[in-house]
Amino acid sequence: GRNSRRRMIPYFESAVEEMTYHDIACWAMIFTGLFTVVGLTKLVTAPYGRHSKAGWGIMVNPKLAWMLMECPNLVFIAYYLYKNGVPATANVVLLLFYGGHYVNRSLIFPLRIRNGKKMPITVMLAAAFYCSWNGYIQSKYLLELHMYPDSTLRSARFILGSVVFVAGFAINYTSDEILRNLRKPGETGYKIPRGGAFEYVSCANFFGEIVEWTGFAIATGSLPGVAFAFYTFANTAPRGVSHHKWYLEKFKGEYEALGRKAVIPFIW
Repeated sequence: GRNSRRRMIPYFESAVEEMTYHDIACWAMIFTGLFTVVGLTKLVTAPYGRHSKAGWGIMVNPKLAWMLMECPNLVFIAYYLYKNGVPATANVVLLLFYGGHYVNRSLIFPLRIRNGKKMPITVMLAAAFYCSWNGYIQSKYLLELHMYPDSTLRSARFILGSVVFVAGFAINYTSDEILRNLRKPGETGYKIPRGGAFEYVSCANFFGEIVEWTGFAIATGSLPGVAFAFYTFANTAPRGVSHHKWYLEKFKGEYEALGRKAVIPFIW
């Protein structure tokens, strides 16, 4: 008995140490989100798409850039699945939420891009770093650090979070479709997106992602989920404001008459 306890002590200490590192990674993401809000609001507009400009490195094909920068999420899922096997049922459902989004974002969405502008390599690398960081946080938590009991599936928190997540994913996906089909083959220039959540905000795709990961945070009831949701807001909301200002300057009175908010319907 004493020898078995001795053998367990290093394992226990290692597990506590890893949990500590994981918590630090989560809190670091939250604090980084605060700096990101300030940076994208006061210092710089994210230089890609309609805001793309010289000075941010070589330009990368948009399909390739999206695949490379989003795929680390799937790599971490695959690694921890290989390492630990299939987790508890509630974890599998949450993993399907998380992984399903990134299957779309890493594989389906890039292949369907039409007339996309090239992306500066610095933007791509920064996004790839974030996706690696977040991929570690979410995958390790759901596949190694925390196993939810089956009763979680019947809890009000999990059901509410799941409904919010699915609603956010639907908004995000349909908004991407509206943007993708704005221009007919051979057309150039920008148009005002219409339909869906675009009737209420300039950046319905960003709004969808914010709703999505807020739902994920509610469903998981976890620090990793909160860190993910907060950073999503910190990264997309300022960009949404920049897009909104661009629409107002580009289409002037026509756009102002629509009465849209930037990111959050009726609020902001």
